[in-house]
Amino acid sequence: MHCKHKLVASLCIAGSVLAAAAPSFAQPRAEAPALWPTRPVKLVVPTAPGQASDALARLLADNFSKAFGKSFVVDNRPGAGGSIGLGGVATAAPDGYTLVIASSGPLTMSPAVYAKQSFDPIKDFEPIANIALTPQLIAVSSAGPYKTLADLTAAAKQRSLPFAIPSLGSTAHFAYAAYARSAKVDFNLIPFRSNVQGASQVMAGDVAAMYDTVPGALSLIKAGKLRAVAVAATQRSPFLPDTPTLAEQGVAGAEVVGWIGLAAPAGTPAVILDKLNAQVRTFLDSVATQESLKGMAFVAVEDSSRSAFAKTIRSELTRWAKLAKEANIRAE
Repeated sequence: MHCKHKLVASLCIAGSVLAAAAPSFAQPRAEAPALWPTRPVKLVVPTAPGQASDALARLLADNFSKAFGKSFVVDNRPGAGGSIGLGGVATAAPDGYTLVIASSGPLTMSPAVYAKQSFDPIKDFEPIANIALTPQLIAVSSAGPYKTLADLTAAAKQRSLPFAIPSLGSTAHFAYAAYARSAKVDFNLIPFRSNVQGASQVMAGDVAAMYDTVPGALSLIKAGKLRAVAVAATQRSPFLPDTPTLAEQGVAGAEVVGWIGLAAPAGTPAVILDKLNAQVRTFLDSVATQESLKGMAFVAVEDSSRSAFAKTIRSELTRWAKLAKEANIRAE
């Protein structure tokens, strides 16, 4: 543009200044992490509605919505052993507006049994906090011949007995493998599509035993339809105080305790991660939360720090990879 007159020149200069400044006004400014959240947050759950992770996610979302003043919306994305939900979050923007319920099976066991994964459990996520524990247990029919774990193990050493798990490559599959290797016993492993199907076969006497979580089997145990013969944890469950642990019955090193935590895409600002971790701690300290967790038969995690959760993930990735190789655990 050529500016020959003073007035035109002045307008030209002003126009040039505005033109140069225009892009900075047209482009949205990045939100300061300290201001987070300023809009709704998506909480991805890699399981179908109604499962343990989903129940905890909805409890957490309600608490977070009230605490932060913005909606936390549960988004169920089941499939491929949790890989679909986790894979989607792994590639999400690391801005604090996409979080994921990260549980032990999908995050630390699936990588050991699936040849191809859409995410790296270490590189693609920021651990925020571990929240609740869901120990595994061995259950038999209350009307069946096995009164104790010793009865079941002795019978299995005499003949091949059917043993139910919800699916190949599941947490229950790893729990079974740990028990079988430690007890030096081998069952005829039968994968069902759900714990409900497995439980019905055990109660009918068609299957000798099954692995399930304490929350999953507790109602049938309380109803007298199933008998818990062992808990796969380092200490007895507060919900089944009369059921001994595997170690108490001579089966060492077979503890398998599932957990449910919270994570974010790698690169999420630390200030946001710290805010979320602090609120998880407040959530767990709440009497209302403790009553809700008790009602769902969850055990609250004692150390919910970010560093403790990261350590748990790393150690279990190593443990499950080793067990999967030794026991030849494969996914469906």
